[in-house]
Amino acid sequence: MFKYQGAHCPYCKKELTPNDEILICPECGAPYHRECVKESGGCVLTDLHEKGEMWQPPAAASHASSEAPPFDGMAPLRCGRCGTVNPPDRLFCEVCGHELNKKFEGDAPGSPSFGAGGGTPGGFGPAQNQGPNAQGPGFGPGVPPYQMPYNPYTTPFGGLAPDEEIDGVSVHDLAIYVGDNTHYFLPKFKEFKNSRRIVSWNWPAFFLDFYYLMYRKLWGWAIMMLVLSLLLSAPSLLITAESAVLMVNENASLLAELNINPEKLILLSNFFSFLSMGLKLLLATTVNRLYANKAFKEVKNLKAQYENAPDYSMRLRAKGGPSRMAVVVAAAVTMAVSMIVSVLTMTLMTM
Repeated sequence: MFKYQGAHCPYCKKELTPNDEILICPECGAPYHRECVKESGGCVLTDLHEKGEMWQPPAAASHASSEAPPFDGMAPLRCGRCGTVNPPDRLFCEVCGHELNKKFEGDAPGSPSFGAGGGTPGGFGPAQNQGPNAQGPGFGPGVPPYQMPYNPYTTPFGGLAPDEEIDGVSVHDLAIYVGDNTHYFLPKFKEFKNSRRIVSWNWPAFFLDFYYLMYRKLWGWAIMMLVLSLLLSAPSLLITAESAVLMVNENASLLAELNINPEKLILLSNFFSFLSMGLKLLLATTVNRLYANKAFKEVKNLKAQYENAPDYSMRLRAKGGPSRMAVVVAAAVTMAVSMIVSVLTMTLMTM
C-alpha cells in the first residue's frame, strides 16, 4: 500500500499519488515531487528544521502506514542503498544485498537512510513504493530503480540460506567472518565441503600473491610465500644491482666481487622466473581452499567458546574479515627495505 496516502507535497500542495516520483527531505522526512524540489531549491519546512522536529503524515497516511514499517529516516536497519526496512536480525539488505551497518556511497551527509538525490537540491533521497514507473536518480530508461529485485547470485549469501549449515557452521556465521565478497566465497565453501575438489581459481591471489594472503589474514602462508619469492628473485636482484653499479662505475663489478659467473646467473634467473610463475599459479588455484579451511576452523573454535556470548558476532568480525592495514604496512615495509638495500649497495660499491 502507498505509504503517503492522503499526504500533500509541502511546496505545490497537491496530493501525492503512487505514480509520482517522490523525494524525501533528509532532515525532516517530508515528501516532495521531484520537480517541486528542483523548483523550490530545497525543503520549505524550515520551521521544522529549526525546531528539530519531523514531518508528520496526515491521519489517513498514518493509518495506512500501520500495515507496514513506519517511515523513519534514521532507522538503524533501513538500507542506506535502496531504503528497504529490514528485520532487526539481518546483516544485509534483503532486497539489494547492501551491508546494513555501512552507508551507501551516494548517501547525503547526515542522512544514513537514503541514497542522495543525484545532485538534487538539499540532498533529497528517493522514497520507497513510488509506483511502477518511478526511478531513482542516476537511472535511465530500462535501468532498474533503487528498489532492485532480489537476485540470490549477487546478494551476500550467494544463493545460500542464512540458516543453512555447512560442516556444522551456519552460513550466517561464515558471512560475518568473511566480511567482504561473501557472495563469492560462501558457494565455494559449500562446494569444497561437499566434494574433494581443491582447485579453484582466484585472480586477485594470482596478481597480488603475498599481499592477498596478508589481506585475508593467512599469516603463515603469507610469510612462506614472501620467503620463497625473495629466494626466487635473488638472481634477478643481483643482475639489477650489477647494472646499477656499472652505471656508476664502469670498472666496478658486484658479480666479480662475489665471484659469480654472469652467464650462469642469467640462466639461473630465467629458471627461477619460471618457478616463480609456477608458484603464483599454485597459489591462485589453492588459496580459496586454504581460506575455507581457515574459516571453518576459526569459526568452529569461536562458536564453541562464545556462541552464547553477546559479543559473538563482534568476535567473528574481528577474527575474520580482510585486513587492509596489513597490506598497507607490508607494502610500506617492502618499499623501505628495497630502498635501503639499493642505497647500501650503491654506497659500498662506490667507496
